[in-house]
Amino acid sequence: MCGIIGAIGTKDVAPDLYAGLIAIQHRGQDSAGMAVFDGAHIELKKSLGYVEDIFDAQTLSDLRGKIGIGQVRYATIGSKPYRDAQPFSVSEPCGIAMAHNGNVVNYDELRERYADRTRSNCDVEVILHRFSDALSQEKEIDLRAIFLAVEAVMNDVNGSYAVVAILKRGMLAFRDPHGIKPLVMGEREDGTKFFASESVAFDSIGAKIVRDIEPGEAVYIDANGAMHTRIIKQEKPFHCMFEWVYFARPDSTIDGRNVYDARLRLGQELAKLVKKDGLDVIVPVPDTARTAAQSLAEEIKVPCREGLMKNRYIGRTFIMPTQAQRERAVRTKLNPVAFVVKDRNIGLVDDSIVRGTTSKKIVGLVKKEAKRVHLIITCPPIRHPCFYGIDFPSSKELIAFDRTEKQVCEHVGCDELTYMNIDGLKRAIGVDGLCMACLTGEYPTRVTEEDKRRVCASREQDRVERG
Repeated sequence: MCGIIGAIGTKDVAPDLYAGLIAIQHRGQDSAGMAVFDGAHIELKKSLGYVEDIFDAQTLSDLRGKIGIGQVRYATIGSKPYRDAQPFSVSEPCGIAMAHNGNVVNYDELRERYADRTRSNCDVEVILHRFSDALSQEKEIDLRAIFLAVEAVMNDVNGSYAVVAILKRGMLAFRDPHGIKPLVMGEREDGTKFFASESVAFDSIGAKIVRDIEPGEAVYIDANGAMHTRIIKQEKPFHCMFEWVYFARPDSTIDGRNVYDARLRLGQELAKLVKKDGLDVIVPVPDTARTAAQSLAEEIKVPCREGLMKNRYIGRTFIMPTQAQRERAVRTKLNPVAFVVKDRNIGLVDDSIVRGTTSKKIVGLVKKEAKRVHLIITCPPIRHPCFYGIDFPSSKELIAFDRTEKQVCEHVGCDELTYMNIDGLKRAIGVDGLCMACLTGEYPTRVTEEDKRRVCASREQDRVERG
């Protein structure tokens, strides 16, 4: 899962890209980058680290151009993060720069096809090569050719992708046929148009939501600011449920659904499942679970208190690239508030349990002071790998894959465990067409057993190389 933004207007867009990337920094901590077009050339700047560490005032002033794209990356494949940083660019058949959020299931097949020009292990590079290859087959690079090239991508690329690109003095955005990854369009009063993974990127730059890009839709904004849209290949929507459960900021609206309200309703749905008898206080694991914890507490009439304090200088542990980093971060990120939890029966609310190692450490921190810990999870058990951009690893690493809820409870060390159920999750999110493959094993695109074996083996190798 990553974050992307694109902008096209009448003045330099780099400051807007910077502000937008800061707003979606939570979507990726490995690397960040921008590409801008000055009317003649595409200028590219990308590196490892956080947005504010890469782009200072001088760097931004050097990135001159009225069209630009940016990306923050959270790696699910690849062991060389600098090489895989986005955006990527090509010069033929015209200058094109591209960034994306997603994951390509048939990446190896496409990388082999374009082996002579692929230099990274990043999915978007093969998407870029397929797009430019199709574009080069056309006699003229016009609107028809651009949409035909997008169609070639949608026909050949299996997986999830939300894409922004600079080409032909314009801005292109498109979304995979199932709309697995979010992509929203915005506009500011001065006429600058934007695309982003989350609407929160618009708030800091004074833009308003126009609409979500439809599954399978391509939008091209030309040099005059005119917008051209086409549904290229639309199939049944499967929007990633984890956006509302964990990934997106609560002040975002995705596919017409406000994230904060969805999380409030997750708490209300949990209240139907949680036995309140004996609970003294509800404690959220900061930050994502806080909203659901508050609404759960209101429903069952138990006080909600901040029983875990978060070190604000530690990033999101789930998207850290290695297990060792995640475990070290938990020890320095969270600290129990003894005044709240000591000798009390705690309802500890978290968004999900993936591998179980982080949950075990958090439960252990709270149990040092508490009398009893009832772990309450806003997401149903994650039993299957994700092949669309969330780092849910091979089945054998998922704690719920071959364990009962009682066995998971024993493993993480809590006294009681309550998971959200799938029906409650669907009611809470309230969006037609959710991708819940990690819960059910039912994938919206073709994923063969060989695909599963190959991707899981690749991820395991990446983790070994990353340490």
